Amino acid sequence: MTVHFDPYDHDTHDNPYPVYRALRDEAPLYYAEPYKVWVLSRYADCSRALRDFKTFTNGQGTAVDVAKEQMPTVLDSDPPTHTRLRHLMSGMFTPEAVQPLEQVVRDMALDLLTPHIANGQLDIIGDFAARLPMAIICKLLGFPREDEDMVRRWTDLVLQRDEATTEMPQHAVDATLKLFEYFERLMTERAGRPARDDLVGHLMASEKEGKLSHQEVLGYLYILSIAGNETTTKLIGNITYQLHRHPDQRALLLNDMAMLPAAIEETLRFDGPTQQMARTVGRDVEMHGRTLKPGDRITMLFISANRDERHYQSAELFDIRRNPRDHLAFGGGLHSCLGAALARLEAKVAMQEILRLMPDFRVDEAGLRRMHSPAVRGYTHVPVEFTPSQGVRLSA
Repeated sequence: MTVHFDPYDHDTHDNPYPVYRALRDEAPLYYAEPYKVWVLSRYADCSRALRDFKTFTNGQGTAVDVAKEQMPTVLDSDPPTHTRLRHLMSGMFTPEAVQPLEQVVRDMALDLLTPHIANGQLDIIGDFAARLPMAIICKLLGFPREDEDMVRRWTDLVLQRDEATTEMPQHAVDATLKLFEYFERLMTERAGRPARDDLVGHLMASEKEGKLSHQEVLGYLYILSIAGNETTTKLIGNITYQLHRHPDQRALLLNDMAMLPAAIEETLRFDGPTQQMARTVGRDVEMHGRTLKPGDRITMLFISANRDERHYQSAELFDIRRNPRDHLAFGGGLHSCLGAALARLEAKVAMQEILRLMPDFRVDEAGLRRMHSPAVRGYTHVPVEFTPSQGVRLSA
């Protein structure tokens, strides 16, 4: 086939995998002319770019469409700034640090699922997965509970993209500005009050101590609000869909729920929510017979890399027995996802309760609605039907 790849094409979003396979086989270093970006699609190349932070830098942004004004964030920075920013938060998101949240996550999951159990139907995204991660990250940040829907709506708009665009669309710009206005208002309200033990309180204290600039505090709140919501939401939806599409794998899981962590890892590999991330070339580098120059832009297709048969045997097969812990769904190297342990915990609890309360769920594929974004792959609606239950014990 003639290879053509457009990261904003909505038809490609629906089923990118044939295009990704063609890129890996025929054009592992592909130039997307309209966007002036080189595209990496093989596992070895993406893994190399993730870990060679001096050659492939983050400081010019990690989105294919670079904002005109770059907000200083832990994601869009290089050492030594990145080292300083990440060190301030890394200890709060280790597996050990997030484990005490498990019961909180479970209680919130049950609160969201309980009203639907007797009805035999719900939207896994709209009624559940879009609400659970935002409730958790808002709790950690210290945002008021009544603000969750509003913040989630803005973070959704930040990531949505139109076809054939080369800049952040106006709806994303407006949503970004509203988020920053919200952060400023929240911090102003809290400035004269006793300090609270949450992430906003921690960031405000760090600014007061001179460890962070005000812009860096805003950047952290921005990244945490978006990353703490969208990727986990889409991960839960993608797991649900894949278990629906692969009933043999669901049967394995229902027979042995100890396999759930492996099922989450396989979904992250096979159909993960983070589709791609960009870098800027910092020094001359040879790749596939070409010399990339400083200032050139590249993007790494994580989902393509995770289906690279050069790295994974039977890569196009969804198999929860695989347990592929070296997948690139959470990136790698210095910029590996800060919230990976929290995302895994939330996905584990969510799927434990879904499979316990509605083990025979069926996805209404006609009602599926996909989010269109070059960065995030997943659904905005995953309607399911299941056998209603009146007497089920809802507490885990």
